[in-house]
Amino acid sequence: MRSTVCLPSITTACLISTDVQSPNCQSHETIQQPSQGHGAISNTPQQYSLTGSNRPPPYQRGAYLHPDYMHYNPHYGQPQNAPIWSLAQPLPHVMRSGMKNKDRDDQTTATDKRPNAHQEKVPAADEPPTEHPPHNDDLKAKKKHPEARVAQPDERGFFNKWGEIRHQFREPLAEWLGTTIAMTLGLCAGLQTYTSQNQAGSFPSLAPAWGFAFMIAIYMAGGVSGGHLNPAITISMSVWRGFPARKCMVYVAAQLGGGITAGGIAYALYRDAIVDSALANHVTQGESLARQALLTAPKDFVHPVTAFFNEFVGTAILVGTIMALGDDTNAPPGAGMQAFILGILISVLVLALGYNTGGCFNGARDFGPRLVALMAGWGGQVFREKHAWWIWGPWAADISGGLCGTFIYDLAIFTGAESPINYPRRRRKRALLIKEKNLMHKLRFGRRKIRDVERAVREVEQ
Repeated sequence: MRSTVCLPSITTACLISTDVQSPNCQSHETIQQPSQGHGAISNTPQQYSLTGSNRPPPYQRGAYLHPDYMHYNPHYGQPQNAPIWSLAQPLPHVMRSGMKNKDRDDQTTATDKRPNAHQEKVPAADEPPTEHPPHNDDLKAKKKHPEARVAQPDERGFFNKWGEIRHQFREPLAEWLGTTIAMTLGLCAGLQTYTSQNQAGSFPSLAPAWGFAFMIAIYMAGGVSGGHLNPAITISMSVWRGFPARKCMVYVAAQLGGGITAGGIAYALYRDAIVDSALANHVTQGESLARQALLTAPKDFVHPVTAFFNEFVGTAILVGTIMALGDDTNAPPGAGMQAFILGILISVLVLALGYNTGGCFNGARDFGPRLVALMAGWGGQVFREKHAWWIWGPWAADISGGLCGTFIYDLAIFTGAESPINYPRRRRKRALLIKEKNLMHKLRFGRRKIRDVERAVREVEQ
């Protein structure tokens, strides 16, 4: 028996056919969709997963666009010129320098051109076209809109100097803002809990506070900078997913700046509560309960090796899960759900692994408030305690844990060419030689040594 069901759509029809041979036979279901341009029908096997069907999302209506909006915002809606390693969407598929085909790369570089700021955006196949009238510079339009005479963008589409500066530093600014928001909310939740002696919260309530704080920050910055908000994530993206190394240190600096800003805001808002708590317990501010909110440190009974691997395992799970959520060949969540899932993940990690060390998993989260505590007069011991815990815990353990977590995920599951694990042997050798050559150029090694490395690269390519 063969049954055919027609599902109406606004532009095309989707035909789903199901073949049923017998109760003992296995049914086969396919989705038939017209291909773009010629109306031919192709069969795509329907896959089932605990995350749901792989059918395309329903048709969504585009947002309203005022006729004059494109004139005053010429950069709106333009296609991305570079990939975004975002925690709010699937990760991009890029080719690392060691995997690129030289001839094809040269041809692509020669043919690719940066799109003009006024070029009309081409809608995606499953996206409705956003209608807006073309730019009208005739006399009639100028008479109708006289303010357009004094509001003309420059040749690059900027109306003022700040617009140009923001365009240049938009990604690090977004990373700084997201880190500031996330850590301000988390630190304030901790200060509220500890300075009130658990009357305004408890340790279990801190876990969702930190989780949802980072969720909000990822929603805020994820579409611009990617919303890494964590040096361990940024470095892991650079090593395993092709995130540009030149951006890596800029992102880490922005995250540190966000941590310092958040620490200053949280301390300023709760300074009175910190002083009151210290006076009530007849101790200094640095010895008060507020210390547990601003700084992370292993408990006195926790062995240093245990503390190290507590942070190592937690960050490995965090970064490994982020790579899984960004892998569109695995089971990526629906649109807008990644930040929510990461908020839940961080909450679970703090609940499960936060007791021994405070649950840092983020070097910027510890360094920023620690520096603020030093400036607030808590003493230099904040950087010396526990054998300089701030170095081997939130930095060494977390970064190595993030790298290891991604390594295990790539080794077991990920098949993308952007991971060095999936390089062919010759390509891996070529990639290492290219990195060595680039490093020699930057360090200004002798020309003879550079030529030797270039010769080795050509031998591998043959």
